[in-house]
Amino acid sequence: MHLSSWPEDENPGLSFILARLRGLYPTSNIQTHLLHLSSVGEILRHVDNIEASGTWILGVSLGAARVLRMESTSNPEDFFEVLLTSGSVYLQRDSVRYDYNHSILKAGSFRGSELKDGQRVSIMVREIPYI
Repeated sequence: MHLSSWPEDENPGLSFILARLRGLYPTSNIQTHLLHLSSVGEILRHVDNIEASGTWILGVSLGAARVLRMESTSNPEDFFEVLLTSGSVYLQRDSVRYDYNHSILKAGSFRGSELKDGQRVSIMVREIPYI
């Protein structure tokens, strides 16, 4: 689902949260969409389409914790993983945006701790590329 605006007047406190997020945007020419992931879902590794998204992507994680895996496009053995807890925010830009595949792993474990199954929603904000 693509969003063109947020119903800030219907949700007390939303304006404050959105203002904090806007402060993280490297540019203001954006598009926003929601991404739902089921409790057994995953997102396979990929680099987002560079023609559909600009130079940066920001994600806000809500719901069950999952692991974000970043894997070099030139060397799959070069990777790192980040735990995305509910409320976390991440920004992909520059070499991380273009030189690493990213994926959301199925629920499992992170550094020896088991992650609980559960649904998650990501608010994805992307720069609209200039055409």
